[in-house]
Amino acid sequence: MASPPLVLIIDDARENRLLLTSQLKLEGFETIEAAGGKEGIEKARAFDPDVILLDVMMPDLDGFEVCRLLKTDPATQQIPIIMVTALNRVESRIEGKRAGADEFLSRPHVREELLVRVRTYTEVKRTRLRLDEERNRLQLLYNVSRAISSQLDLDTIMADTLTQTQAAVGATKGNIILVNEAGQVYHRFMLRAGSPVEISDHVAQTVMTQGLGGWLLENQKSEIIEDISGDARWITLPDDRGEVGSAIGIPLTGPDRVEGILILNHAQTGYFSAEHRHLLEAIASTVTAAIVNARLFAEVREEQRKLETILTSSTDAIIIADEAWRISLFNYTAARLFQVRMQDVIRRPLTEIPQLAPLRVLLPKPPLPGEVKEVTLDDGRVLHPSISPIDGVGYALILQDISELKRIEELKLAAERQEKERVQETFARYMGPRLVNHVLANAPELMARRERRLAVVMFVDLRNWTGGMITRVAPDEAIRQLNEFFTRMMDIAIEFDGTVFELTGDEILVGFNAPFDQPDATSRAVQTAVTMQREFNQLRQSWFEQAGTELGLGIGIDMGEVVMGNVGAESRMSFRMVGQPMNTASRLVDMAGDGQIVISTAVYHDLALKDATRLQETAFDRMEPVHLQGIAEPQILYRATIPRAPFLKEKTRATTPATLQVK
Repeated sequence: MASPPLVLIIDDARENRLLLTSQLKLEGFETIEAAGGKEGIEKARAFDPDVILLDVMMPDLDGFEVCRLLKTDPATQQIPIIMVTALNRVESRIEGKRAGADEFLSRPHVREELLVRVRTYTEVKRTRLRLDEERNRLQLLYNVSRAISSQLDLDTIMADTLTQTQAAVGATKGNIILVNEAGQVYHRFMLRAGSPVEISDHVAQTVMTQGLGGWLLENQKSEIIEDISGDARWITLPDDRGEVGSAIGIPLTGPDRVEGILILNHAQTGYFSAEHRHLLEAIASTVTAAIVNARLFAEVREEQRKLETILTSSTDAIIIADEAWRISLFNYTAARLFQVRMQDVIRRPLTEIPQLAPLRVLLPKPPLPGEVKEVTLDDGRVLHPSISPIDGVGYALILQDISELKRIEELKLAAERQEKERVQETFARYMGPRLVNHVLANAPELMARRERRLAVVMFVDLRNWTGGMITRVAPDEAIRQLNEFFTRMMDIAIEFDGTVFELTGDEILVGFNAPFDQPDATSRAVQTAVTMQREFNQLRQSWFEQAGTELGLGIGIDMGEVVMGNVGAESRMSFRMVGQPMNTASRLVDMAGDGQIVISTAVYHDLALKDATRLQETAFDRMEPVHLQGIAEPQILYRATIPRAPFLKEKTRATTPATLQVK
């Protein structure tokens, strides 16, 4: 049964700690408390909690510094940190994220929100630990398999296996004892922590008759001894007097007999677990196959020296046959792969053995070197065959099981396709096909990216819409006009490679030089604005003729540093820009009347430097200094006006048009 989640609460206010502790304990969480940053760091290292609730304002070390120290310490960097603070400013949250905080909880907090976040990050940490353990287990299996697959020297295989296995499970001592068909020891490999592998050819007789070694040979199943000092099966030898702790033993069982045993020790009682047993049993299967194959190889090398060049991979299925395809050698891996006994196939033609029927596709014309010809078994496993002719012998057929490799490759390809489709679908909402293709080719990870960059921000606002027109026309007509407006304006933004970040109410937010570099960003923005105003000339006249609505369009443009990333609540995120240029551009669009484009000094100077002809084509007049909300100093702005054609009232329908004064 899993232990209750442990939460470390770091807060200098005792009442805050008591409140959090009481709420968490009622839901089954265990808690520990720290009254300051330094104490919190010490307890995080000592107890390794599942989640840390961290206050920001503390006298010794503030929460940001504590977070930075914990996230840079390998011993604590995997612990999720939720900052609990009354600081709601964006700058504080940004600093927290830079320090490494995983989440924020505003104070006063909502109990249900606290519990949801703690549960979520508890599961995140535990899942991460489980994944790390599984990765380590698979890495060990891979390392052992790799070490023995390239070796057929028994001493090297056993030494590598013992070294890696002992290190992986943290054992202080390890033994691999190999026995012959009569159960007599012919090799012993022993490794103590910090010492090289010791190889001998004998073991104390009592170990193999009365001790754990004999028990494993007799029962042919794994066993864990929680406390060796209290178990009669543990025989203490003269060199190990005073030895205490626990032990685990695994038989190395082949298809016909027990090849040997693996025994590991640890100085701590009760150290070995069921997970250790499962891992070692998996290793034992691979090691046993290696032992059998190595022994077979040694026998064949003595009897048929010409076969030495082909028995190079003991974990692959190996079949040796003469020119009529009568089998002369069939290794253990092949027997296990095809579920046959080795003695039942020797000296028989391959074509007469039902279990080997899938291999008949390789005969009589074996695949050429470099030719890919796979074999699929009835159970779905896929084998990669390699056939080599051997002068005076016949053929060597080596079969590699590539089922898992193909499955992983298929999953990888499917995941790549799914991710590409997701990215394409997501960014098609913001940008045109050219930029979407650029994302897919150069930056598929864009959604996960957070960065600060110089951006040109443009707000486009439909005048007189929410101020009255929406109440004067039928809902169907209102939505039709709004959709037509957004479609036409967005097409223009995309034409100039702008990124459309928001369509809100009757307003459009477009960014340039975001999320990719555009050296001519200000020029693109002004071209976009001018094109929109000219296009709107036709659009407004069309609406007037169809519905009698008199609408206008204002545009404001600023440039400056913004922060970009996926922003929003956990349940709803969107790719956005955040920064002062957003506020300034919003103020500028409010100042722009129908047909006007208002730009900041930064935009004007950038245009003058990079594209002076744009200023000649579109005349911008300097405005009187203006105080903008949120900016202390008066701002110099520039305004261009795109001429508007008068409404052609004689072409309108007979109904009385709904009119409001344009800004």
